[in-house]
Amino acid sequence: MSLTTQEMDHFKQILLSRKDEIKEMRERNDSFGNDTEFPKESMGELSNYDNHPGDLGTELFEREKDIALNDLHEKELEDIEAALKSIDNGDYGVCRTCGQDILKERLEAIPSTLYCKEHSPGQHSSDDRPVEEEVVGPDFSRHNNDDKDATFFDAEDTWQAVAKYGTSETPADFTDPDQRDYNEMYVDSDDDDGYVEEYENFVATDITGKEVNVIHNRSHEEYEEELDREEERQLDMDKYDK
Repeated sequence: MSLTTQEMDHFKQILLSRKDEIKEMRERNDSFGNDTEFPKESMGELSNYDNHPGDLGTELFEREKDIALNDLHEKELEDIEAALKSIDNGDYGVCRTCGQDILKERLEAIPSTLYCKEHSPGQHSSDDRPVEEEVVGPDFSRHNNDDKDATFFDAEDTWQAVAKYGTSETPADFTDPDQRDYNEMYVDSDDDDGYVEEYENFVATDITGKEVNVIHNRSHEEYEEELDREEERQLDMDKYDK
């Protein structure tokens, strides 16, 4: 059943009221800050430069959100204009796909719609992947050799060598209660750097691998202490067995 003239006027007033509401909102917030030239202005910052990558990430997210909200309003205004034109043409309330009447309950909920529920566009989510995936490669885990008997300097070791000079992580970002030092704010920070076995950090060898001497450094002292503790534990176990 087609809409009456009174019903057409009713929905026209709803559409005009929503149109004015969106325009007023866009004027009040400068189109969600998109009318400003630089992101820093919409964020209230004095400069685009910052000393913390987390802050820049937050600003980027806020800018993306403002753009999305602005695009949403622009799309709604386009739909309202199309619906108003449909009212002027006298075919408002009729689905453009199947030609059947659109339920009045649907028009009350979405007065700018030009389609019935069965033929409304955008019912299925897109399978399109972000364009960034075409240029962003896998992380260093692809070249992680922890599960292999490998002793060479791999991609994970490269990351650790760089990360020890500082990352944006804080102790609050880790679940391990022992990681309270900012110098340990990266994955596997306790891994050996430049050597595989602990003794390699203080044993000097010749080109053939023959031991030449022992460098008495802090690592050597800790290694000796650990051997002494292990020997004491072994003696205690032997006494217990007897």
